[in-house]
Amino acid sequence: MFALAAYLFWRTLEPIWIPVFLGLTIAVAVYPLQERMLKGPLRRQPGIAAALLTAAVLAIGVGILFFLVVVVGNRLVVFLHEAADRYQAKGASGLLGEDLSQLLSRFGLDPGSVQRKIGELTTDIAGAMGRTATTLLAATLSLIFVFIFTALTSYYLLVEGKEGTSWFVEVVPLPDGQMWELVQNVRDVTRAMLVGSGITALYQGGVAFVGYWIFQVDSPLVWASLTGIASILPGVGTALVWVPIAIFLMATHHLAAGLGLFAWGALAVVFVADYILRPKLVGTRIRMNDLLVFIAIFGGVEAFGILGVVVGPLAIAVFLSIVRIYQREYRPGGPPRTPDVTEPDKEGAEALQNAP
Repeated sequence: MFALAAYLFWRTLEPIWIPVFLGLTIAVAVYPLQERMLKGPLRRQPGIAAALLTAAVLAIGVGILFFLVVVVGNRLVVFLHEAADRYQAKGASGLLGEDLSQLLSRFGLDPGSVQRKIGELTTDIAGAMGRTATTLLAATLSLIFVFIFTALTSYYLLVEGKEGTSWFVEVVPLPDGQMWELVQNVRDVTRAMLVGSGITALYQGGVAFVGYWIFQVDSPLVWASLTGIASILPGVGTALVWVPIAIFLMATHHLAAGLGLFAWGALAVVFVADYILRPKLVGTRIRMNDLLVFIAIFGGVEAFGILGVVVGPLAIAVFLSIVRIYQREYRPGGPPRTPDVTEPDKEGAEALQNAP
């Protein structure tokens, strides 16, 4: 009967697991602010504090979505239409400059064929962007449902707070100490991923703005903002922004600027942020070495989409927690004597923990 009830519960939860997970993520992330508010002017008013925090987070999310759809989407459509119009007016020979054409010829590529492909591709992408905007408008009802259910989940979890967590720990048929360890790891992973992703996004957006400004890209603030938002997808995310811009610069008789932006994006935007900054911000706080952080983030995105940025590290962290509990309390030979290679570098962890 328990197995049947659990199965039916999952079948009921499965269609709405995304807003439930988003609400849980918001609640875990902002709960420290909830505690501070309850110690201040909103003492004994957990409902008001939870409503204010949930509304603030969702307002930020709606603002980012509006910026993406309206501001960046409109600018991108105009950008692509200009490229398509240039191709229509001047033909394939006018789309690329002489320097880039000579460079393509040296590599054995036919400049005319490449120019034709680029022109056709810009026309197709411009049409696809228009259709995407229409699809987003058609999906408004679905977005409203996700928005409302996310808000409800976050609100009720914040109101319940520690009492709800304590109930969950006591109900699950495992020793309370082990359950608190798992709950703490889930909390630490969620907050570390959100903080790490936020700092990385600010860094990549700021560095990208500097690159766009140096190489004289039109509307550098818009493209830098889009680069920061695209950093949610590690590695490939920001490249979806600065790579087409670099190619466009090279295609419009600015070969040096395009190559410079390409090098700047690959080194300053991607390499430093995704392979140095992000693992250091995340790994030491969730007890994973750099390799496991890479597997958790990139594998999570591949398996679960954008939500995999948090779901992947959560899955790895829970698995590692269970392995460590087994090694410490249930392993027949006792805890292993060899050091835990899944832990982050101790010197780096101590340096970050002692940092101001």
